[in-house]
Amino acid sequence: MNDSAKEKNFKTVGQRMKAWRKSMSFKLKDLSDKIKISQGSLSDIENNKCLPSAKTLTNLCLYTDLNICWLLTGFGSIVGQTPDKSTSASFYKEYMQLMQDKKLKELMDRMIRIYNHEEASKRANLAGFLTGADPGV
Repeated sequence: MNDSAKEKNFKTVGQRMKAWRKSMSFKLKDLSDKIKISQGSLSDIENNKCLPSAKTLTNLCLYTDLNICWLLTGFGSIVGQTPDKSTSASFYKEYMQLMQDKKLKELMDRMIRIYNHEEASKRANLAGFLTGADPGV
């Protein structure tokens, strides 16, 4: 976002969304396609007719670098930070889709429980198994 846009005090979520979108040179259609909502819904958000849904906020996190805290409050950096800059939004999307598989989620929960709460020998066994299962690591 350019300096003049940063200096303006955008009082609403809609004003902030529109200012950010324009600063990124997204057309309404481009952003609505990217975050998987209709142009009308995005227009309604930008014109303060409604607030973004949880799904829209999630998609903004997954598919853009917009800082949701800034969008909702006006405070903080406009651009969000991921914990590891090399991690892409597509990884998070794929992970969230995989966690919809109940059996896989149960296995992941067991692995995390072993890693966090069991003795070192069990953690080493788990690491050895994973290394053997995927020797390309």
